[in-house]
Amino acid sequence: MKNRYFVTLGAVLLCGCSASQVIKPGTTPTSEYAPENERARNGIVKYVSAGSDSVIKARRENAYKIMYESCGGKYKIVNESLKSEGGMISAYGSSAFYSDTQYVYIEYQCI
Repeated sequence: MKNRYFVTLGAVLLCGCSASQVIKPGTTPTSEYAPENERARNGIVKYVSAGSDSVIKARRENAYKIMYESCGGKYKIVNESLKSEGGMISAYGSSAFYSDTQYVYIEYQCI
């Protein structure tokens, strides 16, 4: 049981303490077939939802910074959801365990 704790802790620490930009808001169309409202598109950032409260708080703060910088200032959160993405298989003797990785996805709009 102790080994499982350290493996899980190690996986969480390897995920880092930062958020990442999934979609930049107002992306400039790169295709002649792009929709007219492509420039009005909302942005999306994500971060891992596992870890200590201070680590999660630091990731969220980093997400806020990414949103602020990508908008050049003010923004508003349009939607927030928790999604499973990927996962990890841990083997212990003759047993194996699977744990998925949960991400907080934040959709935002520049104002």
